[in-house]
Amino acid sequence: MPQSIFKIVLSLLIACVCFSEAAWGENFENRQPQPAAPWFTGTLLSTRGRTLDQGHVVAQPYFYFTRYGGLYNDSWRLHSSTVSHTIIQQTYFIYGVTSRIDIEIAPQWLDNSAEGESISGFGDFPLQLGFQVLRGRSDSWLPDVRIWVQEIFPTGRYNNLRLSTTGLGGTGGGTFATTLGIGVQKAIGMGGDHVFRYRVNATYGFYSPVTVQGFNTYGGGFGTDGRVDPGSVTTLTVAGEYSLTRHLVLSLDIGFQTINATSFSGTTGVGVNGEQATVGRGYGNLLTIAPAVEYNFNQHVGLIAGPWFSLRGRNTSEFFGVVAALYLYM
Repeated sequence: MPQSIFKIVLSLLIACVCFSEAAWGENFENRQPQPAAPWFTGTLLSTRGRTLDQGHVVAQPYFYFTRYGGLYNDSWRLHSSTVSHTIIQQTYFIYGVTSRIDIEIAPQWLDNSAEGESISGFGDFPLQLGFQVLRGRSDSWLPDVRIWVQEIFPTGRYNNLRLSTTGLGGTGGGTFATTLGIGVQKAIGMGGDHVFRYRVNATYGFYSPVTVQGFNTYGGGFGTDGRVDPGSVTTLTVAGEYSLTRHLVLSLDIGFQTINATSFSGTTGVGVNGEQATVGRGYGNLLTIAPAVEYNFNQHVGLIAGPWFSLRGRNTSEFFGVVAALYLYM
């Protein structure tokens, strides 16, 4: 998604805030009693549009298993490539600092493998701070709107990796990654226990330059030595959840991502077969979908699981994965 669209969406949502004095002035703790809230874990991929209640904690362990088996070229055509697998275990810890501010960390462990080669270790470390800019009442059409800033610290392995014949990358990017995001959500009663909640997320991520040598996360080979400037990433996610019963919920995420080209300056080096090594990749796009089923035991504990896979892409990897998570609200 072009940056201009992201800016337009952000401007419209800020305008809603400015013209909604009642929403700004609402005191969450002093609201009139509302009907019992539906039980949702949140979809597999979308980020909440509402900050966590003050003093409360959410722990959400995630498990990702992904198979990569192809590459989309510059013409959106899929070609076969080396089959690889990635397992990620990541746990989100969220704490409500105030009624309008929350903080989140998400340590992760990665295991990458392909044709007998493997690498595992801690990944990069995300830290996120969220702010509630609009809180819509249940009897209003106004949604909840939350903005956030996230910084990812380069704690994973990315440089001077051991020789790889499959292009197996590291467990991190070696760069400080900053992401600005906005999340919108609204729950709409459909009668009885049936509730539909939609979410819309828009994010823009940019990355600090990183020095690379040898085999690295971005490619490389023997004698590679230079600087990589990773391209910025813009993502739009549209998601929905529909409660069949108070406990059972269907959810769906559709995501579209635009990745600007990586630039490299320095010595590219030589690959394992004597060819010129490559570092980075060109401008890319990726369209993905993630349907899932949630089961909520109560308002404090829920499970969600489902597939996540690519539909179309350009200069990106084709993949099919399974995602599962446990939701714990305390």
